[in-house]
Amino acid sequence: MIKAFITQKSSNNYFKEAGIRPLKDNYGGGDCNVVVDTKQRFQKHMGFGAAFTEAAWRAVSVLSDGERKKVVDAYFSENGLNYNIARIPVHTTDFSVGHRTYVEYGDKELKTFDTSWDGERFEFYKQCRDVHGELFTIIAPWSPPAWMKDNNEAQHGGKLLDGYKKSWAQYYCKFIEDLRSRGITVDALTVQNEPEAVQTWESCIYTAEDEAYFIRDYLHPALKEHGLDSTKIVLWDHNRDGVIRRSLSSFAIEGVRELVWGIGYHWYCCDKSENLSTVHALYPEKAMFLTECCVELAHDSTTGKASYAGVWEHGERYGRQIINDFNNYSQGWIDWNICLDEEGGPTYVGNFCEAPVMIDKKTKTVSYMSSYYYIGHFSKFIKPGATRVFCGNDAPSLLYTLAYENPDMKKIVVIQNASSRRRDITLTVDGKGTQFTVRPHSIMTLVID
Repeated sequence: MIKAFITQKSSNNYFKEAGIRPLKDNYGGGDCNVVVDTKQRFQKHMGFGAAFTEAAWRAVSVLSDGERKKVVDAYFSENGLNYNIARIPVHTTDFSVGHRTYVEYGDKELKTFDTSWDGERFEFYKQCRDVHGELFTIIAPWSPPAWMKDNNEAQHGGKLLDGYKKSWAQYYCKFIEDLRSRGITVDALTVQNEPEAVQTWESCIYTAEDEAYFIRDYLHPALKEHGLDSTKIVLWDHNRDGVIRRSLSSFAIEGVRELVWGIGYHWYCCDKSENLSTVHALYPEKAMFLTECCVELAHDSTTGKASYAGVWEHGERYGRQIINDFNNYSQGWIDWNICLDEEGGPTYVGNFCEAPVMIDKKTKTVSYMSSYYYIGHFSKFIKPGATRVFCGNDAPSLLYTLAYENPDMKKIVVIQNASSRRRDITLTVDGKGTQFTVRPHSIMTLVID
């Protein structure tokens, strides 16, 4: 039995269910072939999720309790996207209404550590967590407090001063313990969001060696001191283009490789998913997953004004990159803001973006972008613990394919047709075949018992 779920451009078909003829023995090839072989098995799947920024909770906070619950369910329930991963920034980011930290200026001993001003964001996380049951949760800082850095700014890069490395490592622990007191368990952390980026918002520069020595000499000892050494450490948290050299350089420092559980990466600036296969070949024991991605807010071509009606190509970008990354050993996918307002914020630096769910704070209208549906063609069907299996196709271009086997043995095949013409597909799964058509600019998920 095969169930098909289809989302198509220029239609109201979102996750529309359709039937596909069953697989049959002795089935030959066709003009366009998608081949699945479940005997060839690869990485385990972690899941999907998004970031709990200040902007996200401010956007959703304008809704009534009932409408907010619908958005939460749309992401975290089994009938929604079934998200099971969360990323929580440490204090503020570009998607905040301003810069703040959890300590007063110059408090090296962190005696004034206080997260109370950030409590509503954590409550929003808990509302989402409670719908799903549990979330694998990662924390990530954008910058230490300004007075800990050589440029005395939270923004514009700068570096962590040697005299504050111990205090900054303790800061992570304080945050993890504070979240625990609120009923939130932190499973993993990254050392620094985008450690090679000098931004107009919170940012801090670490070389590969800086990050490695900080992990080995300060962060891991602090976690151990607080009894938090089960917290997983994730390296890099920056773009795919640097993931090979960063891993090589950081793991060249004695004692670091065994302390690092995983490698996080972003999708900006680089589409080379094959870099991930290289890292997997070098360090096959490391978890590897995307920790951030987003698209810029669309603008009306005639008025120039922001338009969050969405662009279909945004969804196609998500689909294409998820497929390419997963086919190169990525194990999970964490989007950026869960939702944003109609301006693509709030953001105190004007870094406006589109989220899969946009909320108009004046009309209280909730809009679902194409990216929401494209993500769902993976997250709704590929279960945590699923195993990627071989999937290939012989289309000349613009056809992207991926296959997994879920823990319940159901096979999941995702086929994205990014071309402007239909594709007549011959699908072969473990030697058995069937035929069907994939529509232009569409994505299809097959569930095969």
